[in-house]
Amino acid sequence: MKKLAIALSIFIVLLFSSCKKDYVCVCTERATGEKNYGDHFKAGPYSKKVYEKSCEANDDVFEDGLENCHLE
Repeated sequence: MKKLAIALSIFIVLLFSSCKKDYVCVCTERATGEKNYGDHFKAGPYSKKVYEKSCEANDDVFEDGLENCHLE
């Protein structure tokens, strides 16, 4: 039973720690059309959705300056 608990905990740790990728929030400046590179994130498949929503919210926060915010 103890070995099963250890194996299961190792599996869970690997599941949530592996597959993390580096992402950057990229927006386009309305005035110039240039890309604006913002925050960098290291996210796994589960937390990427949260960071993606946070990045897309920049469209609303900076109404006159940024558009098309997304993760790359």
